[in-house]
Amino acid sequence: MGPVLAELPTEETLKVTTRVRCESYFATRDRALLAHETQVDPAHPFFAHSREIERQAWPYEDYHLAHPTPGPHLEDDLFTGVTP
Repeated sequence: MGPVLAELPTEETLKVTTRVRCESYFATRDRALLAHETQVDPAHPFFAHSREIERQAWPYEDYHLAHPTPGPHLEDDLFTGVTP
C-alpha cells in the first residue's frame, strides 16, 4: 500500500469536503476503473491490495468540491446543496 498512499494528496494540499461511505460498491468501482485502461493502469498497486482490508480500514471515497458549501462540516452526499 505504500506506493498507493504516497500518491494521495495530503490534507494540507487538498481539503476533503465530502466523504461518502461506499464499501459495498468497491467491486463495481474497480470494474468501472478497469473498463477504462487508458485512464488507469490495471497493474497499478491500487488493484493489488485486499478489498476486505480496504473495507475495514477506509470504507470511503473522499472528494473535494470545487465550490463547497460554506461551513466547517463534512458533507456525506455529493449532491448536497445542488438545486435542479
